[in-house]
Amino acid sequence: MEGLECNHCVVRVGRAIASVKGVVEVDVNLENREAVVNFEEARTDLGKIKDAIREAGYKPI
Repeated sequence: MEGLECNHCVVRVGRAIASVKGVVEVDVNLENREAVVNFEEARTDLGKIKDAIREAGYKPI
């Protein structure tokens, strides 16, 4: 994920992803600049999660 530079970024992205209905669990890793997300496929999809990341000011890759 582009733009992930500090622990504040990790918290911001984690909260943004967690706010998506259907997300069960999220773990954002600063060192790897990635997020591992468990979600209910019947309630959300990867596109909505990526949109939440963008709205938080970061670029999913």
